[in-house]
Amino acid sequence: MIKTLGLSALIAASLLLTLGIWNYKPNYDETENVESNYTDEPLEAGQEETKKSIIEPSKIIFQTNGTFSSFENRNDQEAFYQEMQEWLLAGFDQGIQTDQELPDSDEYTAQLIFPLEVPAGAIRDLFSMEENTINQVQRGSFDRIYLNENNSGTVELVFYNTEARMSMHAEAQNAGAADVLDSYTDMDGKMDYIEYAESAGAPIYIPQGEPEINDLTFSVDTFTTITDLEPLLNNLFTDRDIMTSNRMEGGGKSYSDSIRELRAYESEKYMEYVNPLPENRTIEGSELVNQTINFLNAHRGWTNSANDEYQLYNMNVQRNEVTYRLVYNEYPVFGQNDKQATIQITWRNQPYKYDRPLFKLGEAFDYGEPPDLPSGEEIAGYLEDTKGSSSIKDIALGYKLIDEGISIRLMPAWFKQDTTGWSELDLSEMSGLGEE
Repeated sequence: MIKTLGLSALIAASLLLTLGIWNYKPNYDETENVESNYTDEPLEAGQEETKKSIIEPSKIIFQTNGTFSSFENRNDQEAFYQEMQEWLLAGFDQGIQTDQELPDSDEYTAQLIFPLEVPAGAIRDLFSMEENTINQVQRGSFDRIYLNENNSGTVELVFYNTEARMSMHAEAQNAGAADVLDSYTDMDGKMDYIEYAESAGAPIYIPQGEPEINDLTFSVDTFTTITDLEPLLNNLFTDRDIMTSNRMEGGGKSYSDSIRELRAYESEKYMEYVNPLPENRTIEGSELVNQTINFLNAHRGWTNSANDEYQLYNMNVQRNEVTYRLVYNEYPVFGQNDKQATIQITWRNQPYKYDRPLFKLGEAFDYGEPPDLPSGEEIAGYLEDTKGSSSIKDIALGYKLIDEGISIRLMPAWFKQDTTGWSELDLSEMSGLGEE
């Protein structure tokens, strides 16, 4: 009888313990297991891109009898470039030529200016090429393309590197290439540009007159919740079962598998990801662009709208680092926190670092008046009079991104590029320019 009662008590205790385990809900306070449905769905409203759509010139300048102009309607610039990309290129027979002088203005009809040194290997992705010429574009880089109609009625292209003074020459084989160049050179609706030639390297081209681009305010679609981030988390973490999340001080969440970490800043609308991989070999520039584009395409990380896009804007091959910048209507966007305006990836066979915005521009609901900015002539005069302006590589009109919480404002401003990168021109140093 005693043994039976003891055995019954043990069985009852076992059943109670089992029920307790089944019904136990752990309390991790701010740390919790992150469940995953392992969906292959991409980022909402994201899309895929190619080198052709990502590598674009920031300016296209036409030269006629010593005067310079460009498109007033920025959509015409993109249309011209897309027609160029249909050309079949031949030549490159001489390969890279060194110690080349910058072409004189009477030696070309148009020039395409890129915001960085583009790897020469990208030429075969941007244009069609004859098979026997592909090996000629394996090395080198360019930041300008000069176009000119030669005596035979075909268009010659000079891919030029202003820093290294190297060039590669090719010829468009399309019968209509010269007609395309002529039609855009002679088209109406152009605006005049000032050539400022006292800068470092190649001349700078500044639009004449007062800027006429509006102050814009947009609604925003953010993707900062666990559901929104699901495609990124599945793409960046190999084992979601061991992942935990923590609420960060100041807002936002961090996700970690004890090795990798993704920090999503909700109020600031951007994220930072790090995967502490060991040092890796330097990757050739064209391959670095390929790898990062493929990575972003895997989760459709290009979250742009009809009038905005991301363009390749900077690359550091020594650090395996690539920056894609938000561009609105062909005008570059620079953020007060630039992580809101760029996708930046450091690559080591997989992403070592990955910083990006966590929002997409919605509808523009407020078109403010054009701000009172200095004219192009005033900017050129400022450069002429200012010590240190010789270090400036380029001047551009663009937008300053201002985060207003439930909306994003794009405010027109002048920006400069020097050896440290891009920054807004300090108008306070310009003897009252831009002030009412």
